[in-house]
Amino acid sequence: MKSFAHMIALATSMTLIAAVGVAEPIAPPSIAVTGQGEHSAPPTLAVVGFAVETAAPTAGQAMDENARKSQAVSDAIKAAIGDKDRLSTAGFGLDPVYDHRQERTGNQPPAITGYIARNEVRVETLNTKDVGQLIDLATKAGANRVSGLHFTIEDQREARDRALEKAAEDAKRQANTIASSLGVRVGKVLAATTSLASQPPPMPFFRAAMAMEAQATTPIEPGDVRIEATLHVTFAID
Repeated sequence: MKSFAHMIALATSMTLIAAVGVAEPIAPPSIAVTGQGEHSAPPTLAVVGFAVETAAPTAGQAMDENARKSQAVSDAIKAAIGDKDRLSTAGFGLDPVYDHRQERTGNQPPAITGYIARNEVRVETLNTKDVGQLIDLATKAGANRVSGLHFTIEDQREARDRALEKAAEDAKRQANTIASSLGVRVGKVLAATTSLASQPPPMPFFRAAMAMEAQATTPIEPGDVRIEATLHVTFAID
């Protein structure tokens, strides 16, 4: 029968053999770079929010007045936008208005002096050139808040492809420059990861004074949407 010490030695040698068998190969020499690329294009979609806020002594009065004005705004917008444009409800609220004077002068709870009803809608339109007219139309119909105006590209696939191509060209240029400086040659791609970001145009330019003039249209001047691509690439060194 084999001794206990002999069995321990045998087990230890088998463990060492197994450890040697699973040793990871040494990574080949490589060059890692980060390429940057961007592509700008005119916006194809405008998104703008409108709200109707009404105040009244009672909740019912605030709701009734808000419903009437909100319906007028929705009807006006629907008549102006195209078949492929979208109008949707973005939010609704009814809040009491408090008078805190009693609370400050004693232990009485604040009194409710009225209610504010709020109805918000979101418009997505492909007619990016006439957003100013749409704003004027909605406010004349009863909207008393305009918020969330921004421009974007509805289908960004082509713009993303162009940005990625420029990022890849930048990565190759960097790798070749580094390889040439080191006296080596760039080989195949070992790994590559990407990230994309869409930068909206600067905030549209409003000229409120002009909009108040008779027959004036609110000027909206959107810029281009910028798609930014980042490409992390690892090249082998031949």
